Amino acid sequence: MTLRLRITLAAALLLVVACLLGVLLVSSIGNSEIRQIDQQLEDSLPVARTINSASPSTLHSSAASHNFDANHFSAFYLASISKGHRTVISTPVDAKNSIPRIPDVVSTSRRDVDIVTVGSTKGSLQWRAILVARPSSKSDLLVAVSLAEVNSSMSFLRDALVLAGLIMLAVLAATSFWIARLGLRPIAEVTEVADAITAGDRTRRVTSARRGTEAGKLAEAFNLMLDEQLALEARLRQFIADASHELRTPVSVILGIAELWREGQLRVGEDRDEAMHRIGLAGNQMGKLVEELLLLARLDEGQSMDRDRVDLAQLINEVVADASTTDPSRTIAVHAPGPLFIEGDYFALRRVVANLVNNALRHTAEDARIEVRLSSDDRTARLEVEDSGPGMTSDERNHAFDRFWQADSSRSRSGAGLGLPIVRAIISAHGGVVALESEPATGTRFTVTLPRTEASSDVSPSLARDAKA
Repeated sequence: MTLRLRITLAAALLLVVACLLGVLLVSSIGNSEIRQIDQQLEDSLPVARTINSASPSTLHSSAASHNFDANHFSAFYLASISKGHRTVISTPVDAKNSIPRIPDVVSTSRRDVDIVTVGSTKGSLQWRAILVARPSSKSDLLVAVSLAEVNSSMSFLRDALVLAGLIMLAVLAATSFWIARLGLRPIAEVTEVADAITAGDRTRRVTSARRGTEAGKLAEAFNLMLDEQLALEARLRQFIADASHELRTPVSVILGIAELWREGQLRVGEDRDEAMHRIGLAGNQMGKLVEELLLLARLDEGQSMDRDRVDLAQLINEVVADASTTDPSRTIAVHAPGPLFIEGDYFALRRVVANLVNNALRHTAEDARIEVRLSSDDRTARLEVEDSGPGMTSDERNHAFDRFWQADSSRSRSGAGLGLPIVRAIISAHGGVVALESEPATGTRFTVTLPRTEASSDVSPSLARDAKA
């Protein structure tokens, strides 16, 4: 069942319920008015039974003898009925020359009275009447009250309810149209756009929904989803292109050497040894690239990492000591409180520090200053790696964490452009953040902030040492 059909059925049900309530209201008020008139007729019966003639003076005297206000009978039609002959005693002012018909049943008992609704011998006026037997006379007394006022009130009430029903119908129609226009039409457009995208038109978007409405929020979320999907596909295509570009060089080297081997040019001597060495370098380059891509893929999938108690100060010192072995001509200043413990993956965090330190070593001159600082508070640990080499421009800063991106400036010397993306992915997996500050004239500073889930119980004052790297 569609939403439009549900709204239509709900509106129809509401209208039917309103009609039933209107009918019940008219019926209830009409019955109440009739009961009041019947009560007036019953109250007048003791006096009416004692009227013996058609003289108004007799009416007043009978009313006085029963302590009853004779003016009360001004609204009654009174007539003496004898053998089908009618003698009128009193006629109400609003009778409009109408004469009530004589009821078929005669009420002889005070406890058992038959009050019925009768028409008029002429005219369309209705009456509430009772035919009373009078023990002191051979005739019966017809007592009737006009229903003109009751019928007029009921007619006015029915007209008012019909008008209210028409207004309600108009409101329901307008509301249904408004809901269909603001609610259902955007939903239908979402379906239409989804079908168009399925058919291959990836540029279609929902445009008719108003902002601030539920349908507008749905359309906005739908458009955002499509934009993100296109962006993701674009990043995926760029990722594949960049990965293919990075793999093209080592693959070309290996294929070229294999072709030379088939031609018999690398059978013996130094050429063969050089070819095998180049194959090894190309293989190592490919293996490292594949390893980094697999690491990024695992981090993107949200795979859990090991959680151990890691001393960041010791980890930093180990990384700097390793750098001393590979590049002893460089100087790195380390300022770290030790020990400083956090919960995390030791090898992943070691890779973060190593990537940042190697990034500073690779992209700065030999006389550039490199500093590694570690600080903390009750909730976070803060690692900073700063160098005084050539900084980045604004555009380079914006792309620094993009995969396979490499600047054209002097900061780009080697690598596949995956070091910083790996740093961000590992830090994000630990619930932390990494920030970059860089200016061409002042150098670059990376700041890593990690949450501390376990406070260190043994934190010594800050120490500083210089290490050769």
